[in-house]
Amino acid sequence: MRWLRLIPFVMVTSMGGCTREGGLDDVFDFDFNNGLSIESTGDVVQLPMAYIDTSYQWSSVHINLNDGAIGDSLLSMCGNWYYQVNPSATVEIWFSGESIGDGVYEFESEAGSNDFTIQIKNDLTFGPAFEFGSQVTENSILSQSVVAHGFTNISNGEPHEVTHASIKIEDFNSPGQTLRYVLELRNEDRIRGSFNGTMESFKRIEFDGDCD
Repeated sequence: MRWLRLIPFVMVTSMGGCTREGGLDDVFDFDFNNGLSIESTGDVVQLPMAYIDTSYQWSSVHINLNDGAIGDSLLSMCGNWYYQVNPSATVEIWFSGESIGDGVYEFESEAGSNDFTIQIKNDLTFGPAFEFGSQVTENSILSQSVVAHGFTNISNGEPHEVTHASIKIEDFNSPGQTLRYVLELRNEDRIRGSFNGTMESFKRIEFDGDCD
């Protein structure tokens, strides 16, 4: 994991949201240079790569930020993950709309529907998995830490559950795309992150068929 120390900072600005009126002043005035910050610790993890699937099989748009490499597709099948370079951290976002563009998107844990769902993981390790002394996979997730997850109508009261989140997208149809996100967790921690650059197109494929 590429962890750095950072003293969190906030600069004051003013902006409005397109999916919720008010309450968004100052929220997105930061830049973590393709990384995310955990407010309680001051730690930052860098996520230099961004991939987007605009026709994801389970939702319309899926974004994967990570510190590995995917290529033109990412397949997970029967416990195997087919990354080009395994990541140690990921931010996965699933949007519910048919498409996305410039604007502000919202998540509320108590809402019946949301603009997106999100999950952040770090300390990912990959390798072969064994059962009864026999190797069953070549590249499975052996360990991971869930930093945050926000799913509509799913709550177990865990401290890393997202209670509210906002995402702002700017310049979506240009090479210099900007994505910023702010997550508030049940344990009162806050995560902020940003990506600026070009999201690479990829196809996310999940297969859970006959794995015998």
